[in-house]
Amino acid sequence: GGGITAHSDVYCITMAPSSPSSNHAAVLSANESSQARHLANSVASWYLATLDPYAPHSQNVELRLRHPVHVVTRCILYGNIGGIEAGGTEELEALFNDDDAEIKDGGPETLTRRSAARMEAFLASCADALRADDDPHHDEPRELADEDGKDTIIKKKTIPRPSATPTRATSTASSSKTPKIHRQIEHGELLLRLDLYCRTLRRIRSIADYSNGTKQLQECIIQCEPKKSIRSRARLIIQTFLGNVDCVRDVHKTLMSLILKATLEVLAVEIWCEELSTTVDRLASEYEHKVSFGSLAFLSSPDSSVETHLAPLLTKYFEYLQMNWESLVSKCEIERMLRAVLDRDLRFFFKNAVFHSVGHILDVCRDERGFLDNIALPPPWKEGVFGNASGGDSNKDMDAAINSYCSDAALVSQALRDLRREVITVNGQILSPAHDVPELAEYLGQILNSSQVKKSLGETKGSILRSSRRRLKKRVSNYTSDFGLESESDFFSGGESDSSVASKVDVGLVDVLARRLLIAASRTGAGGDAYFVVRDLFGGDEVEVVPHHSSGRVNQGTIEIIVKMTSAIIKSHAKFDIFAKPCGDSDPLIQFHTTT
Repeated sequence: GGGITAHSDVYCITMAPSSPSSNHAAVLSANESSQARHLANSVASWYLATLDPYAPHSQNVELRLRHPVHVVTRCILYGNIGGIEAGGTEELEALFNDDDAEIKDGGPETLTRRSAARMEAFLASCADALRADDDPHHDEPRELADEDGKDTIIKKKTIPRPSATPTRATSTASSSKTPKIHRQIEHGELLLRLDLYCRTLRRIRSIADYSNGTKQLQECIIQCEPKKSIRSRARLIIQTFLGNVDCVRDVHKTLMSLILKATLEVLAVEIWCEELSTTVDRLASEYEHKVSFGSLAFLSSPDSSVETHLAPLLTKYFEYLQMNWESLVSKCEIERMLRAVLDRDLRFFFKNAVFHSVGHILDVCRDERGFLDNIALPPPWKEGVFGNASGGDSNKDMDAAINSYCSDAALVSQALRDLRREVITVNGQILSPAHDVPELAEYLGQILNSSQVKKSLGETKGSILRSSRRRLKKRVSNYTSDFGLESESDFFSGGESDSSVASKVDVGLVDVLARRLLIAASRTGAGGDAYFVVRDLFGGDEVEVVPHHSSGRVNQGTIEIIVKMTSAIIKSHAKFDIFAKPCGDSDPLIQFHTTT
């Protein structure tokens, strides 16, 4: 949990627990810090030596900086870091120079989704280091402190001028032919940005090595960063802000953009949630208020105002991220899911609609039934819900994600607890509660091998099966409620005889259903996707969406399994009550039923 509230100029931060072992592993040794610094310096030196001075800074970042940053990211997360450092810069530069080079580091084919999100946010922040326009800037040096506390002098690069002044007659012609040299980021500033980025990756790798590869990468480690890193991040935002803002009307927008992009990087997420946007908006407004008061009273210059007012606000903001990173990452991931599955215009309509009665709600729902009946939730193996990165569409990607999930003892234990709260039926027969996976498989096998289920399967004719398969395939193309069961062709493509059905039930089908049930449990209950969709569309400032309560405990409905000759479908039914705030003992205003 945890949260942040604002009272005048004070941010109230609630503490959240952290893992001592992870914090210990995330403290970089002198050797690990040296490795990160070496890689950061290699990228910065290569980039500044090979960039195109006639291309804008943002274009160089995209065309010249992206690939070496990707190489270094993979090297730190998956490669032999010590061997890379011992090999010197030649081996790294060879990889930097070859955009098509195959990186053999023993890692996955692609970066994890959140590692890729971190890299994209880092590159976006680098691109924002200089303004897109070419207005002249002051040439005074800037001082930035790196994570080790050393000061780096950063001077604005000046555009070279010709040694001799051209004559009046030739000045126009020569100016039209001479390519324009664009300002580029200085070595010191780029090195500081890369150093912070590489140290973040090195901490992630240290935590992964500490767990001996038994856990997924811990993508967000802002909670483990020392105060020096936080001060360096705040300083980068301040210096970029000073270089990019010319007038008062740009202050709020520019400051919000810089802070939110830095937030995406440290949280390793693709989209910021509403809480983050609101918090940063409040920070920017508070800074504007303080600066405008100081300017009107002739108390401070813009630079001193930034040091006096913005630096403390940024420090407190990063402390807020450190304390509440887990809940913020969860909210950002939920927001990402909602944006992916809900039509933007209809989502805006429902979030801003004012319903005057229950009948009004029902009328609107009937009008939008086509939309509400076809909300395609993201498949967990594709979207990285279980920590997998590639997000591929193939059965291999799906199986790898499911096997990884089912091998995590903590996730399986929680899924089993969730299942015991449900009423599960298999072809109409109630499944007994299970306390472990073998017991769950045993109960499933008993039902699937029962005479009632075998009879219902055996009576299905071949023509009906083929027709049903076509209808099922057409239907599941718009849904993900079956959790990939339609892809398990090996278990459902046997012959149509009773003996074939029996053998498949014994060997493959029980295991498939047991694993899918665990996944179904992970996506139901109070934290399921259905709840977040209903809350987003029908929740609001004056109403609260809560899972339906029955007999003093959460009762999310039932999980229904329908097994056929060539397919199996898992349906998760849920109920959600909407109460007027504050929620008391009153009856709900309306109840929504969902089927996933």
